[in-house]
Amino acid sequence: MSITNLIVHRIERRPDAESSELRTRATPLASNNICESFLEDLIASYNKKGDKGHGAFGGEATVFRTRLEDYLEERLSFTEFSLTVAEGLKEKLDEAGMFPGGFILVAHYVSGLTKYMIVATLPPATSTTITEQLELSDTTHLDLARLSLAARINLSEWQDNQTSSRYISWIKPKAGRRLSDCLTTFIGCEETGDTKKDTTKLMSAVSDYCKTIESDTERNDVKKKVFEYCDGQLQEYKTISVGELSAHLNEDAPEGFERFINTRDYDVTPNMQPSRSQLKKLVRYTGRDKGINIAFDSDVYGSRVRYDRERDSITIIGVPDTLKKQLEEG
Repeated sequence: MSITNLIVHRIERRPDAESSELRTRATPLASNNICESFLEDLIASYNKKGDKGHGAFGGEATVFRTRLEDYLEERLSFTEFSLTVAEGLKEKLDEAGMFPGGFILVAHYVSGLTKYMIVATLPPATSTTITEQLELSDTTHLDLARLSLAARINLSEWQDNQTSSRYISWIKPKAGRRLSDCLTTFIGCEETGDTKKDTTKLMSAVSDYCKTIESDTERNDVKKKVFEYCDGQLQEYKTISVGELSAHLNEDAPEGFERFINTRDYDVTPNMQPSRSQLKKLVRYTGRDKGINIAFDSDVYGSRVRYDRERDSITIIGVPDTLKKQLEEG
C-alpha cells in the first residue's frame, strides 16, 4: 500500500454548544512509516466491520462528487478537496446534533493496482500512561475499534467501469444510523447492496450446493475452498467474484457452482464483499448455551466430533490434554 495524500482535520464540540468548531490542517501529512502504519490499521479495522452498505453515486451530483472529480482532474488541490469534505460533513453532523466531536481523516491511497479514497471520523479516547518521570498521566489516543463513521470509494472501479454499481462501501452501525446517514447523504451514495444480506444469500447457496454432494469429505472441502477464496480476496481488499469462486471450487467444471446459483432463485450478487465473521461458519462450528461454549473446526466433524440427533448429544473422541487435566482434577 502507498499513500498518495493524507490529511486530518478536527471537529470540536463543547457539551453546551449549539454547533461545533472546525480546526483544519493547511497541508497534507508527510508520507512516512507512521502514517502508512496507521492507515493500514485503519483499513484493517474498516475491513473487519461486518455490516456495510455498498452502492454508487446517485444520479444527482453532490458537492462531494464534483469536488472529487475536480481533485482527480487536478483542478483542485487535495487540501482544498479535504476542506470541502470537512466543512460539508461538519454541517451535516451539526444538523443531526448527535456528534460529540473527533477527527476527520481523508486519504487517497493505492493498494496493489487499485486506487481508493477513504473518509472517516476518528473518535478520540482517553487512557492512562506512565511518563518519563514515572508519574501516571492521562493521554488521548485514537480508538479504531470504535470506528463507525467511514466510507471508501474504489476510484479505479468508478473511473474504469462505467457499468459498475458497487464501488462505494460504508459502515452501517447497529446504533447511530442517523450519523451514518449524514455521511452517505453528503457523499451522495445510492445503496445497491448490503454485506450481511449478500453473505446470507451466498451462505445459503453454498449450503444447498453441498447438499448435492454425497461425500462428507467433499462437502467439507467445498466449504473450506469457499472460505479460503473469500478470505484471500478480503485480505487484499478485493471483491468476491462468483465466477472466480466457481472456478476455484472445481477446475474441471469451472462454471458448475455459478450455473447452480443462476438456475435457482438465490439472487446472489455477482461481485460482493461478504462478512468474514459470517463466512467463518463454513469452516468452524460454534455454539453457546447455559454455561456451555463449544467450538471446533469442520475438519474434525464426523471423525473426532460426532453428533447424535436422536439423543441430542455430541461425542468428542480425543479430549484435549488441557481439558482432560481439568476434568480429572475435578
